[in-house]
Amino acid sequence: MFVKGEHLCKDKLLKRSNVSTELRSDVLLPCDFDPALLGSDKTADIAVQWRQINTTSHGLLEISLQGEAMFWNNKKGRIKHFPKLSESGNFSLLLQKVQPYDLSLYTCELFNGTSSIGCQEIELQNENPQLIWIIAGVLAGGTVLLAVLTTCLLCAKRKPQPHPESVQGNCPYDNPIYDTYHNTVQVSHGSDAAHVEENPIYETVWNSRGSM
Repeated sequence: MFVKGEHLCKDKLLKRSNVSTELRSDVLLPCDFDPALLGSDKTADIAVQWRQINTTSHGLLEISLQGEAMFWNNKKGRIKHFPKLSESGNFSLLLQKVQPYDLSLYTCELFNGTSSIGCQEIELQNENPQLIWIIAGVLAGGTVLLAVLTTCLLCAKRKPQPHPESVQGNCPYDNPIYDTYHNTVQVSHGSDAAHVEENPIYETVWNSRGSM
């Protein structure tokens, strides 16, 4: 990344500006040269080259003295220039709907032919730097929430296993209350459980008669 305080324009540096803006807003990147540097010949081969500097240098566009622009990267149409101001030395840009990756150092360098006349640096910063961390936190939270929802959906798709005997008839074998009673009758009476027919009322009468 570009280290603050390092001048890329070196001995050609004429001006350095710091510009703060909010994300998703429009911002003016200033680049204004003294008309004396342009000379009196309005047909001269004089132009400004704009570059964005982050991890590497990226050419954006070249604006001629006559106001014509040649774009290398117009950031999906978000860069606007002012053709009628070029003759007076103003080569400023309007950057629309600023994105996080737009925040970096910019240079506008004035050339006469292939010779550099002067250079300016413009550092674009976020007016609310904590907003980037908030956005990052929201994105991270959304990832965790998605993982939780996915797990819940997978669990919801798992069906309980039916009672092994439920396929043999229409009796409610999968009823836990019935299972408890059925097991109790078998343990208590052994072979006599077949006469009880698993009816709790009949079971009570059977026990009373058996004790008489």
